[in-house]
Amino acid sequence: MRFYVLFIGLTFSTASIAGDSTFIPLLFQRLLDKQITQTDFFVEGSYTSFRQRGNGEKLKADNNIFYTALIAYTLQNLKPYLTNDEKIVIDTIINRAKKAFPYYKNKSGRLTYNFWRTDKGKDFFPNDKILNKLKNKLALADDLDDTSIILAVLGIDDSTAKKSHYLMQEFANGKYATIKNTYKKYQKVPAYSTWYGKKMPVDFDFGVHCNILSFVNKYHLTWSKTDSLTYELLLDMIDKGYYNQSPKYISPYYSYISVLLYHIGRLFESNQLLELEKRKTKFAIDATKSFDDADNKLNKVISLTTLRKLNIQAPSLELNESDVNGGLNNTDFVYYTGHLFAHLNNTIKKITNSLSSTTQFKWYCASFNDCLLLEYLILKHRKKQ
Repeated sequence: MRFYVLFIGLTFSTASIAGDSTFIPLLFQRLLDKQITQTDFFVEGSYTSFRQRGNGEKLKADNNIFYTALIAYTLQNLKPYLTNDEKIVIDTIINRAKKAFPYYKNKSGRLTYNFWRTDKGKDFFPNDKILNKLKNKLALADDLDDTSIILAVLGIDDSTAKKSHYLMQEFANGKYATIKNTYKKYQKVPAYSTWYGKKMPVDFDFGVHCNILSFVNKYHLTWSKTDSLTYELLLDMIDKGYYNQSPKYISPYYSYISVLLYHIGRLFESNQLLELEKRKTKFAIDATKSFDDADNKLNKVISLTTLRKLNIQAPSLELNESDVNGGLNNTDFVYYTGHLFAHLNNTIKKITNSLSSTTQFKWYCASFNDCLLLEYLILKHRKKQ
């Protein structure tokens, strides 16, 4: 209650600011209010999330940790631009989120995390009567994406960060298996796999690679050969234009151009890498085109946020009350996706990519949409370019 009263005061103190910056306190308050305190399905500290198969299936509640971790991660990165009162609010949100993380931690004690809960055994597509029955055979291994994001939020010490970094490299391509579902020229590149599982097929994902390298940069870890080769792989995909031509193929989990550009912006923000700096003109053109082509405002928002992360002059976009009060919390914007069996080999991957109505899954989180809106408004009004 103390934080709620404090933040209401902050709302009044900023209400006189002109333009859409007046929505900043509202979004902070909503993120504070929507965080789960107690429920049987969604664990304490998490945010509600939903899953949809294809384009028309009914939304099903999905208690993944991904969106909760991502909200905490995004808010944490906004701290340099926040007031002291706002920092108290996000510290409250982050500390609550940390209470949810143990439910997803590897049961053997290894410092890795799963997309779904691990505290009651394996889980797989919760609330799907058919797929959930296959959890003992098809349950996913822990993944480097959730792990790198969660570890960044936890603020682990340098020694633990180094150990985690070393463990990630142990699951690079070629260690236990060789990737079969990417371009032939990349199949022998020992870049990071998405999965920790020794029996899981190796899987490359452009967005996941960006997140892993952002984790390495956050802790100022010495780049390993795996880091450098993963980075070179990203640069080659960028230069070949693959994130424009075949985003779903190079990134089965972040399948959209605007989302992949956003990950480039996040990696750039973690450490202004010279090679990315050299390609800023290309990113500026592509992100601006993504903004112009977007058929909904959240895609426009994320494109503008990318430009600001890259310190590139961005077009103007004014959010209105309808946008912030529910208008953008719909299923037109997709951030995270998955395809059944797309990680197996090229043939199956291409088939499942073409059958999006039956094999593609999309995950939604209204609170993460709020977080994206908040990030955009903070960077728009408070970051100098």
